[in-house]
Amino acid sequence: MTEVTLRRGVLAAATGLVFALATPQQAAAEAPACTLVGTVGTPEPGADETTAGLEAFPAAEIALPDRVLFRTTAETFNRRWAFAARDGAIYVKPVSAQGGWRSLPLPGCLAGRVAGVSADDDELMAIDVDGRFFTMDRILSAPKDWNWSSRYGTPLWTGPGNTLPAGTVAWTWSVLSPNEDHVWRDTAGNDHSVGGAKVSHVYALTDDGHHIHYVDPWLPLDHSYEMSTPAQGRFRAVALSTSGSTTLVVNRFGDLYTRLYDFDISGADKVFFRYSYEDQRGRPEAPDMLTERVDDHYAAIQLPAPDWSRQPKIPGRITDRVSVHKTGIGSAARELRVEGIADGHTGYWVKDLTADHWDFVPTDEPLVGRILDNTPTDHSVDETVAVSPYTYAGRTAAGVGVRIESFDLAVSPTPLHLEFADGSRFDLTLHTVDALRQTVQPAGITDQPRGFDGSIEIPADTLATLDKQPDAVRQFVQTVLGGRHFTETAVRVTANDFAIDALGVTLPRTR
Repeated sequence: MTEVTLRRGVLAAATGLVFALATPQQAAAEAPACTLVGTVGTPEPGADETTAGLEAFPAAEIALPDRVLFRTTAETFNRRWAFAARDGAIYVKPVSAQGGWRSLPLPGCLAGRVAGVSADDDELMAIDVDGRFFTMDRILSAPKDWNWSSRYGTPLWTGPGNTLPAGTVAWTWSVLSPNEDHVWRDTAGNDHSVGGAKVSHVYALTDDGHHIHYVDPWLPLDHSYEMSTPAQGRFRAVALSTSGSTTLVVNRFGDLYTRLYDFDISGADKVFFRYSYEDQRGRPEAPDMLTERVDDHYAAIQLPAPDWSRQPKIPGRITDRVSVHKTGIGSAARELRVEGIADGHTGYWVKDLTADHWDFVPTDEPLVGRILDNTPTDHSVDETVAVSPYTYAGRTAAGVGVRIESFDLAVSPTPLHLEFADGSRFDLTLHTVDALRQTVQPAGITDQPRGFDGSIEIPADTLATLDKQPDAVRQFVQTVLGGRHFTETAVRVTANDFAIDALGVTLPRTR
């Protein structure tokens, strides 16, 4: 991609740009005198399927590709339009047209300052040279309907704006919508209606590839929410792409994973959705979002949220240029593309999300990405990524020892170890979901308390054989956890302690 120097520093690397940015609050305060308040965040009232307004855009005067095959931050597309970012400007053409690029008129505070673009569904995200977000809405309609907004953040996408997290090495824009996707499928196999206002996120790969932050425009002006990387957070990605809340990542060894995950799917949005860890298989699907929320006759959203799914190894040479895009209704309607070489031709490897093999499409165009060491062996766990240093241990008022090892806020579930006075031991599972909040939270685990929605799971085989368990274990299960498979609990975590309300315990940090 064409490099644009960032005002607060940039490292040009083979995999992209590393952003060293101010906080969202600083960036908003330092923004050029331009506040854009176009409508964003709601489904289109009706798309104009014509190209009305495109003819007014000046013809591009630079060389641009005839086709856009990958959704990256240099070039991107939805089902109607292709966009490209070059030298601080944005260009557009119908996605099916061979050439015909035109220069997209930009607001004064963005013109000449564009560092990258990403389109999905009916929204386009542009990042300026300071890493700030600018959203253009209604891009499934005609250009005459397009509008820009610099708003981002609580309440309801009306906040003063946000930025990429510091240390971002790659980013992408994702939109899951009722108009295009209609539904998404949980791990119980049930379909659920997409929220009425869509689910839009920036996903940012940070910390040299082993953290993924997602930045939702309805949430506080911070970078506190994370989705773990594969292998329990020990995967180091070199690239990512997300469309319709489906993320594709790859590491330098060519290991590929996908995951369906966003704020709503995670289990955090209890205001609008109903979730359950209890088995929802076989229960009827609700006809709409409101019915599902209020009528427990219908299936709740199954928790935990979908985990990473390992994709088949590609049988050939590949680069770190990866892409995912929508192909139809439902969360399984996704196509994956990875740039590569086969039989002496350049092109891309392609498969549907759930297909069991890759096909190759030759293009004979120059490779753009960096060649990866696509080994046949699994290198998902990167030994250079350390396990989390946060371990907590202590005792309940009744003298039961409780231990949480290597807690990672983005990784769930976590083993919960118990030890009783008679020496018997009992392992439970603690599920955690980063809770809904409307105030700023620092990224990571800090001295500021961080709240989670938790659920303690008793192993099913333990419940089935409770009469054969040691007396201390049986009594604990019956009296403290009520003999339930799952017990909901608030969890609060700091860098110094770990509170689990259902156990009445606050554990000091031991490592």
